[in-house]
Amino acid sequence: MKNFRDSLVITFFTFVLTIIVALLSYSWIESISFFPAVIILIIIILIGVVSDMVGIAAAAADEKPFHAKASKKVFGAKKGLFLVKHANRVSNFMCDIIGDICGIISGSLGMIIVIKMANNWQVPKSWIDLFILSLIASLTVGGKSFLKSYGIKKANEIILLVGKIMASPTLIKNVFKKH
Repeated sequence: MKNFRDSLVITFFTFVLTIIVALLSYSWIESISFFPAVIILIIIILIGVVSDMVGIAAAAADEKPFHAKASKKVFGAKKGLFLVKHANRVSNFMCDIIGDICGIISGSLGMIIVIKMANNWQVPKSWIDLFILSLIASLTVGGKSFLKSYGIKKANEIILLVGKIMASPTLIKNVFKKH
């Protein structure tokens, strides 16, 4: 029953997050020129690919080194340990929610770019559509394939880096708190 409830929460969260990301990215894409639109598309593809790597790394990381680093007060180790202890949720969030949302949004953004190209450059929409969507799919799948294997091989290093990134706002807050 808990799994069903958690799945419903994830479904609702994904629905809301997708609407927010789609509205933001669509409004940007429609209001800017072609090349910045392509840059936004590439950034969204990269976010999806990297998020999959982090999700895989969380599942593949070993908890023991994080205990040792946390006891030695290595910056980011406590956050990394949290990620490893909650690997199932981290992997689900990073791979299934963030990664999949980025995949869906990138396909939609690709269609908007195709329409811009067809309208501005008088190119046949069907061939450009086929090329752009195939390019998006190949960059996404190829990137995920490469970074997933990297995520498995370098899991502890990746999770420590993510832990440091997560701990950075706390560090900044503490620096300004002291002064």
